[in-house]
Amino acid sequence: MPILLLIRHGETDWNRSGQVMGNQPIPLNQTGERQALACAEMLAQTPITGIVTSPVLRAVQTAHIVGRSHAAPVHQAPGLSEIGVGAWINRYWKDLAEDPAKRDWYAHPDRARPSGGETLREVQQRAVAAVEQTLQVAQDGPYVFVSHGDVIRALLAHYLRLDLNALRQARIDHAGVSGIEVTEAATHLLFLNHRPGLHRLA
Repeated sequence: MPILLLIRHGETDWNRSGQVMGNQPIPLNQTGERQALACAEMLAQTPITGIVTSPVLRAVQTAHIVGRSHAAPVHQAPGLSEIGVGAWINRYWKDLAEDPAKRDWYAHPDRARPSGGETLREVQQRAVAAVEQTLQVAQDGPYVFVSHGDVIRALLAHYLRLDLNALRQARIDHAGVSGIEVTEAATHLLFLNHRPGLHRLA
């Protein structure tokens, strides 16, 4: 059964400043490029069947850097896009502490919605649909999915049968890799947020 490697994009200047990007085409900064290169090196000996990425620029850049050492094609899937942040766009996360939607973001993922944006549950539904579409034609893998922190948490919650708010404490670093094995009976967590520099994947 397929192994899925879920990778968060590398860092951008807006990540560093704490500004809300949404789906805007903010590129990787130099640190983000180095993170993606280190992730690619870590996965260089891992046979990758295919790479599917969010169409957002920072994820696409990360996917292509990771894919350079593999013959696997890179495909874009809108379902893996960053969460729709609506009216939060261009603001700073620190300024949203009193916004009811931000305060309830993980405690109530079904109803907490930034004005004009998405709930985490809606993000989960579209992200799972994107992964399942790949799995319909997938070989044994591994398959790489490059996306965003909350999208990856939402995917992990679905496949591991956990509540979305239970994954709030899961740290998903830039260029961190989380691995799951999907079987007919259950999904197994192989590793969470594996980062370059710890040790090579077997």
